[in-house]
Amino acid sequence: MADEWRLVVKLKSLRALREYMAFHSLTSGYALAKKADISAGVVNFLLAGDRTTCSLKTARAIEAALQCPPGFLFEPRMSRVASDNRRGRAA
Repeated sequence: MADEWRLVVKLKSLRALREYMAFHSLTSGYALAKKADISAGVVNFLLAGDRTTCSLKTARAIEAALQCPPGFLFEPRMSRVASDNRRGRAA
């Protein structure tokens, strides 16, 4: 069976994200999440470098909250995802 594809939105530059936050006097992931009206968990993972991807909705909310051009901080990419049929199954 063929691999499935999904859209992944990847942070281009952690430094740029932090600099935009500093410009807007946002000192924490919680502050950015509150301004963007999204979960603080995802923002904190991005800021810690533990995660580089998020949903398109989250990326758009962050860019809007930071008043930066759409697509400046995040870029869409297509990623292959193995279907459930190709994964090993217990007998």
